[in-house]
Formats: sequence, structure tokens, C-alpha cells
Amino acid sequence: MCFPLNIDGTVNSGSGFSVVGGVICDGKGNWVLGYNRFLGKCSVIVVELWSILDEKLILQKQGYNKVVIQFENLEIVIAVSDRKLEGLTSNLIKRIQQILAKEEKWLLRYVPKEDNKFVDALAKMALLYDEELLMFDETPIEIQGIL
Repeated sequence: MCFPLNIDGTVNSGSGFSVVGGVICDGKGNWVLGYNRFLGKCSVIVVELWSILDEKLILQKQGYNKVVIQFENLEIVIAVSDRKLEGLTSNLIKRIQQILAKEEKWLLRYVPKEDNKFVDALAKMALLYDEELLMFDETPIEIQGIL
């Protein structure tokens, strides 16, 4: 079975702090696992690229080996798919490309922002806590109305 993973990273405009969140669901759209992580200060592009790498490690540790990563940033999806890379983030992109190339059953695909609101809310919850990484076996009460 292939599991969809929705991810999102964001930077708080007031504080400049960056957070990321991810949710993996079963084939019927039911919550399996969620997490959020407080990252400190960095750009949105760097946050989102690191989120792809983080999610891969988290899911591998949980035993998931067939995953479709659904991402709302079309620029990132295109950059990871593109072979012409320039700039500071190109090393991160190359690393993601190498990892995804080795994993035949891992795909990266674009999902519209309006279909990713629950992951955005989960990521922003990390701004409320002083924890580097929080894992959720069940949907947090704070975002149940969004699902």
C-alpha cells in the first residue's frame, strides 16, 4: 500500500521562527501519524527542503517504504525534478534527488495549498511549544475541525 504524506513548512513573519509539519494517512485518508518540528530561524525554501529530508527519515524509522510526498510549494517540486540547479539550496536539492532516486517507491508531487490546510495548522502548532519534535499518533484537538 502506498501512503500519502502531506508536508508544509512556514516562517512566522513576526518572530522569523521556522516550523514544519507532516501528516501521513492510510489509503482511505485516515490519520496514521503526524508531527511538527520547531526549526529556529531560516528561509521558507530551506525549511521546506529540510522538511522533505526530515520526513523521509521519520517515515523510514516508522517502517513506511511506499510514500507519495504531497507538497504545496510547486517551486520546490519543480526544482527537485529539474536537473539544472543553481544557488545556495542546490546542495539540498541534489541530496533530495539522490535519496528519491534510490527509493523507487517514493514520489514527490504538488498539492494545492487549500488541500493542505490541516498540515499548515499542525506545523504552526510548533510555534506554541518549546519542543524540537512532537509526534502525534492521533489527530490533535487543535486541528480536528480542519480535517
